[in-house]
Amino acid sequence: MATPDSERLLVPVLFRSQLYRAARRLNRSRVVIAMYHGFTAADSHQGIENHEGKHVHVRAFEQHVAFLTAHYTVVSLQDVVRAWTNGSPLPQRAAVITIDDGYRSIYSVAYPVLKQFQVPASVFLATDFVDNRRFLWTDRVEYAVNHATAGVVGVAIGNQSLRLDLTTAALKMAADRRLRSSLKALPQNVRDQAVDQIERAAGCSVYQATDGTAIYDPLPWNETAEMVRSGLVSIGSHTHSHVIMSRCDPARAADELCISKRIIEERLGTMCDLFCYPNGRRGDFNGSTKGLLQAHGFSSALTTVYGNNGRDADVFELRRYNLGKPMMTGEVAVRLSGLMELGSAPARWRPRPS
Repeated sequence: MATPDSERLLVPVLFRSQLYRAARRLNRSRVVIAMYHGFTAADSHQGIENHEGKHVHVRAFEQHVAFLTAHYTVVSLQDVVRAWTNGSPLPQRAAVITIDDGYRSIYSVAYPVLKQFQVPASVFLATDFVDNRRFLWTDRVEYAVNHATAGVVGVAIGNQSLRLDLTTAALKMAADRRLRSSLKALPQNVRDQAVDQIERAAGCSVYQATDGTAIYDPLPWNETAEMVRSGLVSIGSHTHSHVIMSRCDPARAADELCISKRIIEERLGTMCDLFCYPNGRRGDFNGSTKGLLQAHGFSSALTTVYGNNGRDADVFELRRYNLGKPMMTGEVAVRLSGLMELGSAPARWRPRPS
């Protein structure tokens, strides 16, 4: 199987070959869904902040949207689900823009670009983050590692005892990746306790930050409402507390859906029937979670599984392309074309979910 690094080397070759143009024509009846998380207008960040490029630079986002509007017809996710439900037509080469989590940079950085190009987007909110300023656990870990008061810290993650060297930026990046990988494997309640422990060991927390938390800040409701009123932005649920649905017991999973849906509908006065799975890989959702979504009035759900979607797609298991990382327009062209999925080689690229 090809590795992400080897595929990175392959993409420029495929772009120069122009084969992606043929793949795009072949897949013209399929829908591509682009995935983003946060955005930034800063050319540099403090320490390891945004070290994996999760927050896309505004110039890159402008280039991506310009490419999408030139080569695809950008439609809303609701239009796609409606067409597949009632059999109505969609334009050829339809594309959807989706943004997960609910960072304030969606309004301050991405929304002006959406207005400039007059294209729709669906934004998925983790409502505990947006409503109560409960920072996402991944950001809490990144901040703690970045600002740790000690050069070496020890933490227990599940059954693992980890000793983390944080004396250089490279070692901090490695520690952050290692912690996130270990934490994702834990049950939800155990993970929450482990994140608290990491902050105590590091001697700092984003909640006590005095040097600014802009990149981690959530959307305020007034700015969310403004985007909704524009007609360009629709709002969906990303659960209440950004839990991995398959790791929750049924009662907790149902609460996560009910609470998030209720908060969004009460705050914005609009129906919430779109959903996006946190993490979103295979194993993070199943038949039970899809049944819960249907029972609670949701019409569709997005995954982070790589690929495009045809009319035969399961609307509660929609695939996406992660464009929320450093990526030039040529790479966007190759990946969205579906060329990487044709045949048995090269293997599919698997992006890092939120």
